[in-house]
Amino acid sequence: MCLPEKRRRFLAQEGYLVVRGFFSPEEIEKVATAQDAYYRGEHDVQPTFSWPSPRPCRARARKNPFASFFLSPLAQLLRDGRLAKLVAENTGMDGIRFWHDQLLYEEPRDPGKMNYHWHREESRWLTCAATHMATAWIPLIDYTEEMGPISIIPDGRDESHMKRMALKAGDLVIFNSHTLHGNPPNFGNIPRRAVAAHFASADLRYQKAGKFSHVNERLVSRKNGVPDFQDERVCPAI
Repeated sequence: MCLPEKRRRFLAQEGYLVVRGFFSPEEIEKVATAQDAYYRGEHDVQPTFSWPSPRPCRARARKNPFASFFLSPLAQLLRDGRLAKLVAENTGMDGIRFWHDQLLYEEPRDPGKMNYHWHREESRWLTCAATHMATAWIPLIDYTEEMGPISIIPDGRDESHMKRMALKAGDLVIFNSHTLHGNPPNFGNIPRRAVAAHFASADLRYQKAGKFSHVNERLVSRKNGVPDFQDERVCPAI
């Protein structure tokens, strides 16, 4: 069996897939430099939808959505087509649409209780109807165990089978929207930096889910009063 088929089968069975050295050191360095600029309140592009521009930030933990619409190196990393092709090929998506991104940063903290904050992305995307949704989690630095790398429980297993992702800058993890994963605290010596990019199959559309809502609903245009997740400004096809 060829490597792509093995990867697809592993992702389907286990719920996650590690890809080594997908991005070059130069690409990651450009994004890390842009991340520092973002926290100084600087940006080099502007989205066509309404979202606040970056402001100087010194918070110890930071999670910034839509950062790729303000930083061209990050936009290139996430939306130049290579990453989307990798995700689509391994998840079996027939066409792919960008859903959301988050620029992540956490400074070290004193050792304490290891809380993984276990969750599934689908629990946060209840108004999304799509055949498939998946995440690519991309470290911007080399991760040690103490830094709290993303941790995943393979499909159908319990916490005793947890996988703590030992990753280097340029690696990435793809996981399905139903995959249980967590983000433990950073007990290392340097800030933890990463990017999460979320993708959906081309048939992505809105579905009502009680009072639940996602921030994208406020940004996309509307058709017949319903949020349009096919809005190319926010959720471009790649």
